[in-house]
Amino acid sequence: LEGEDGRPASQKPCAVASDRAGGWYVTTTDSLLHVSAAGRIRTVATCEDCRGIALSPDGSALFLADTGNHKIRRVEVATGAVS
Repeated sequence: LEGEDGRPASQKPCAVASDRAGGWYVTTTDSLLHVSAAGRIRTVATCEDCRGIALSPDGSALFLADTGNHKIRRVEVATGAVS
């Protein structure tokens, strides 16, 4: 995989979720990536041990299952801010 941000550190996908524009969000062992419908890859946020992913109904946020810390993380799609 090669993206706008260069090569992702990890290429081991763990979970995927689709967006309304035909793109995909993919968690790897260390990153949250967005793959556009055109095939462009960008890093949205860095994360560790995230195994599950869900997109909010309005598409503004992603929810990640942070299994290493036993928490659900919210990632703002526009900014990549993680809470």
